[in-house]
Amino acid sequence: MTQSNSHAEHSSSYGHPFAARSNNGVSPQDAEDGVHPIVGLDRPTKMLLRWLSPLEEMGKRLRVMSIVGPAGMGKTTLALELRKWISCQTSGGDHHFQFNVMAQASRRADRNELLLRDILSQISDSAPARASEQPQLELLVRRVSQRLQDKRYFILIDDMYMRRESDWDKIKGAFPDNNLGSRILITTRFPSIAWLCSSDSGGLVHAMKPLSKMDSERLLLLKAFGSVDIPLPENVKLFVDNSLMRCEGIPLFIIGMEDSLKQQLQQQQQQQQQKKDEEAQQHQEEAEDVKHPRIEICNEEQAPQLPKQIEQALASTFDDIPYELRSLSLYMSMFPYGYKFDKDRPVMKWLCEDLTDDWDEWRNVEDADAEKYFSQLVDTNVITLTAASYKINQNEAEASQWHVNHFMQQFLASKSAETGFAFTSATLNLEAGSETGHGNKTKIRRRLAVHHSDPSLPSPFETIDLSQTRSLAVSGMISTIPFEKFNLVVLDLEGWENLKDDDLLKVCRSKMFFLQYLSVRNTRVRKLPEEIKELCSLMLLDVRGTQIQKLPKQIVGLRSTLRALLLGSEGINNIIAPTTRVPHGVQHLNMLSTLATIDLSKQPASFVEALGAMENLRVLAITWSFHQSSDGTYREALRSSIKKWKRLKSLTIHCGFGCSMEFLGYLPDPPQDLEKFKVTAGRFVTVPKWIRKLEFLSFAQITICRQSKDDLQILGHLLNLECLVLGLDFIPEEAIVIESAGFPEIQRFSVDCLVPWLTFTTGAMRKLTYLQLKLLPCPASSQTSIPSGIGSLQNLTKVALCYDKRFTDSPNVKVTEDAVREAVAGHHNQVDLFINGVQYYDVQEADEETEGAIRTQSGIDAGNKDDVIATDADTGRDA
Repeated sequence: MTQSNSHAEHSSSYGHPFAARSNNGVSPQDAEDGVHPIVGLDRPTKMLLRWLSPLEEMGKRLRVMSIVGPAGMGKTTLALELRKWISCQTSGGDHHFQFNVMAQASRRADRNELLLRDILSQISDSAPARASEQPQLELLVRRVSQRLQDKRYFILIDDMYMRRESDWDKIKGAFPDNNLGSRILITTRFPSIAWLCSSDSGGLVHAMKPLSKMDSERLLLLKAFGSVDIPLPENVKLFVDNSLMRCEGIPLFIIGMEDSLKQQLQQQQQQQQQKKDEEAQQHQEEAEDVKHPRIEICNEEQAPQLPKQIEQALASTFDDIPYELRSLSLYMSMFPYGYKFDKDRPVMKWLCEDLTDDWDEWRNVEDADAEKYFSQLVDTNVITLTAASYKINQNEAEASQWHVNHFMQQFLASKSAETGFAFTSATLNLEAGSETGHGNKTKIRRRLAVHHSDPSLPSPFETIDLSQTRSLAVSGMISTIPFEKFNLVVLDLEGWENLKDDDLLKVCRSKMFFLQYLSVRNTRVRKLPEEIKELCSLMLLDVRGTQIQKLPKQIVGLRSTLRALLLGSEGINNIIAPTTRVPHGVQHLNMLSTLATIDLSKQPASFVEALGAMENLRVLAITWSFHQSSDGTYREALRSSIKKWKRLKSLTIHCGFGCSMEFLGYLPDPPQDLEKFKVTAGRFVTVPKWIRKLEFLSFAQITICRQSKDDLQILGHLLNLECLVLGLDFIPEEAIVIESAGFPEIQRFSVDCLVPWLTFTTGAMRKLTYLQLKLLPCPASSQTSIPSGIGSLQNLTKVALCYDKRFTDSPNVKVTEDAVREAVAGHHNQVDLFINGVQYYDVQEADEETEGAIRTQSGIDAGNKDDVIATDADTGRDA
């Protein structure tokens, strides 16, 4: 099959032909046919075009790239943009391919065979007959490989799906690395699949990002009205803003709001006409009412039905979720709309609810299983990064917040109510309107989530049977809760504005003998009652962000059950000012596996040493003061305790400013299972040599104050290190060279330094995607003491440069910024550059050939960057 025939076949099957364009970006025929405009793809398209070109260090080897993102993010549309552009290229150029193939992955058990048959049908006149002594898959791999062996080929595999890693191993032999500059482009919803396919071929993973607010609005207006210039009344503009806030820049959701926007505008127009008619009939004294008409706009409490297109896409996503994760997914509907959470919160609630079959004991909550389940929900796009997390965080490379998209949460809430798994405020209100009072009271609701900010709304607790409810989550302005009616396992009161000390006392006295999870985080309570010991099954207590000054000594009565104690003003990762003091008997809570964050600055050395008796600790965060670093008794006490924490996986030490932590530079027997080691503000002379023993370490934050070649060797040989925050409290005497041999898994690298004299050699940090340089004030400057070799970081996609704006004119800052800009401009990937949190879009200019190709393909005039392309979207595929 020829290239043109292959292209024509799949253009028709996917229905994405390019159309002639009108002045507003969409042709009249497109508007009639219901096509989707493509908005915000200029930069990703340029990145893909750069990827097509041969890399200097790789020559013309085969490269695999993956485009990953949730359903509806535009993965397929972006891939088709590239494929259509390739089809227009003439022979002899860097972007010409002899075979240009597109294949659709399947979910069937024989998906590998179906995929290769699809590819073979496009590059050969016939597929192999099924009657063969050789296994069909092996035969197909051999036939495809033979056909591609002497050809430069481009293969697009859309919506890649695998049940196991071995699926890729079975088929990748079909794609020969024939040193002709061939390319394979994969789209998938699953990050794990994207990295698996791209990691061993010098490839790249491109994560689809949400559209900006401006592009989101343009897309919605173009889809609904065919133009961005249509005037909208203020009320409709408000509706647009609210809708786009919920869509979060996801094209499919934006396009799904088309009919709602049309209805809103039509309603506004009808009301305006009605207003004119009334004005003609009413007397002058009624004019004041006419000046302020009431416009009804759907709000969150009305729980409108999901647009059909959005519901179908979410149903498809839900069907992809493995059966063992279904209950965990439904549980996410119990969080408030827009709620942002750290990874630990849902994991701990799942555990207390006993929603996983293989978690027999709490001690596994910090083990690989917890990470695995959470990561799988991220892979299936039930849990996603918040919009803020897509931006560069200047303060900490590890920071990320998660949430459930508004539409996904609405879908899960409906699904949960349908199956009887859980009920929310919205589903309870809908249910109340369709049931008699008697039926409403007798129905069992084991999980309830009541979140709203309107104190005038009636309490749902008065009309339903609560005796069988086992999980309750409340936030907002709910007036009262009849705790005496409950026998709960999970009680989450985070953010309940009306929680009082008396309410907490009622909880402790309510004979909830099975209560395992109690959170009063971010509430106004001032005292934890002594009766807390009556909650004899309590496994987790979260009092972060409260005004509780100290814990009662009676908490030690929970020694046989309590597994997690969360204190302070922030989460496990960050701390501002912990004020909650713990009693001296806390070391007797010998089942405790998570203790964060405990303030040791005012405790005696004997208390620090006594903590060593807590041998079950997995996660520990402490504060450490300057005077403790200077006192030999305290230093020895902490060293002694660390030696005893054999099972520790995460250790965070928040130090006072200027603390020397060199006393921890020698630990003969550190915790062997440590996965996270973080020291803030404190300094070491050099990287402790015992760190090389931590074979499971994946996150490290450490500051050193002397240059040593051994430091990078020690850190570079950590085979599982994925994120490194390295402080350099010295001016380098020579370049700090990062060789190709180390850091095999690192993805995020942040350097706090006076002079960023870093040199990355070819092949260094092969998986690095994010590089952050934080410059500290320094009088020294040199034209040579600048970062170099950034262009050698083959998977780099983001660079952040941070410095105090007061030193913008500093020579050191200027030469560093110029060097970083130049490196980003010449990088073969599309790299996002952030300087002090502001993204600079004009650093990387496409070469003349690429820019001309984009203009030729899409009909874009050189001076008009705001036009858009229209493609058919009534296919049920990515928008």
